Amino acid sequence: MKEKQMSKEELAALKERLAKRTREEMEREWADPKFREDYAAWEREYRATVALYQARQKANLTQAELAKRMKIPRANVSRIENGQNVTFATFARYLRACGFDFSLRIFPMGKAKRDAINAGAFALA
Repeated sequence: MKEKQMSKEELAALKERLAKRTREEMEREWADPKFREDYAAWEREYRATVALYQARQKANLTQAELAKRMKIPRANVSRIENGQNVTFATFARYLRACGFDFSLRIFPMGKAKRDAINAGAFALA
């Protein structure tokens, strides 16, 4: 699950670019393969961290309670939920501490990938 993560600076720059753009700028940005790649990486990370947060909420746990179950500091739970250095093992451990299991979907890149994501590849049942 661990892929090259964007630095805080890169993520902040991407968020700023997304917030301050006109329709023309948006069309130019989406024409840029590097922008599409960066956005796709951010979107995957965002969906995964949303799934973690939703699992904790559905388990009716505070960050402190989850931290106790995982035997880690509460601040680490916050870091995990913010997508900071989340490994596959940490992702699995977090979900299991919330009382959830998960399955991994593997699918081809491109349109099939987008279809799988839109079909809920990161959705919590």
